Order: sequence, then structure tokens, then C-alpha cells
Amino acid sequence: MLGAVVIAGPLLSACGLGPMVLPQPFSLSRAHFDGVSAGRDASVDEFLPWAEDQDEIIIVDKVSRKLVLYRHGEPKRTYAVVLGRNPGRKRFEGDRRTPSGLYHITSKNAHSRYGRFMAINYPNDADIGEYQTALTGRPNASILGHGSRGPGGLIGIHGSDKEDFNRLGINWTFGCVSLTNRDVEELYREVGEGTPVLIRDDQQP
Repeated sequence: MLGAVVIAGPLLSACGLGPMVLPQPFSLSRAHFDGVSAGRDASVDEFLPWAEDQDEIIIVDKVSRKLVLYRHGEPKRTYAVVLGRNPGRKRFEGDRRTPSGLYHITSKNAHSRYGRFMAINYPNDADIGEYQTALTGRPNASILGHGSRGPGGLIGIHGSDKEDFNRLGINWTFGCVSLTNRDVEELYREVGEGTPVLIRDDQQP
């Protein structure tokens, strides 16, 4: 089973502010996760048979730049999103990439800059493992950059203080998933802490 990892102590923020507080962990079966990750659906907002037993799940597709909220496998809300400024999977703090993998919402808060902020549990076990592997790999500098301070933290789903960029589809965040403020207000009302968030990779290293 895939589970959540509890990270002790405050984590440095990519887009959010303050320490991360984690709720009870959730789990999805490995078969479900592998099935949705191995072959991207033609449409990200079609019925998902593997998610029928999930009350809610958010899927963020980094290729189509859509966020879809599902209930029992049925798509209920679809939003356009923008992502980290750089393509590829997040590896370390400051790389301005959006992570890829299975997460969950750890906290929901009003945010002075982004309207609403829903933190996810990045880095999880898989993210930490990839970071540690990269530390021992070669060449470290090309993977992690000079002076890397760790995998980073406090990635989330939030609104925007650059809504013109959002409307134009310009990726501008430090690694978070950004919606327009109207959309994030609606999503914020629809989901609770613990909601699974699957961020599909954009197939770049």
C-alpha cells in the first residue's frame, strides 16, 4: 500500500508560508497508482474505474495543465492550472519544478498572497529517496545544482497574485500548482484535508 510519510519539524517553503501540519495518512493500492501512471488517459476528465472506491481524489496532469476533482471516479470539477517555471520533476529546493507523484492535502489555509493555500505532503518517501539517490549519483552538480539545501517543502495548490499569467497559461510558480482565485475558492470549499492528490509526470527528468 502507498502511505503518507510524516516529516518532523518545519520545512522550507516553495510557495507557502509556515510549518506543515500532517493529518492522518491515506492510502491507495499500488495497482491503482501504477495503472494511472503507466498510461495517461486520452482525456484527464473521463471516468476512472480504479478510483471508484475513493470519495475524492484530485488529479493534476502536467501535460494538459488541468486539475480534475473526482468523486468515486466521476469527474466533478475541471480547472486550468499553471505550474513551476521549469519543466520536469521536482528534485531539490529552488529548482522551480512541480513534483510528480502521489500526495495528499495536509492543511488548508487562507493566504495573504495567494488567497487560499492547500499544502500537500511533499516531500514524501519516494521524493526523499530520489533526492538521496541523486546525492550519491554523478554528476551531482548537474542534478542538484550547487549549494542545494534539500528536497524542499511546503508545495501546494493555491490561487494567484499573477492572474494574467494564469489566464495566458504561463508557468510562473516556484513548484506549486496555481489556479485563478475564483477557481481556487471553489476547489477549497469542495475538498478537505487528507484528499489524495496525484500529480502526473510530464515525462521529463
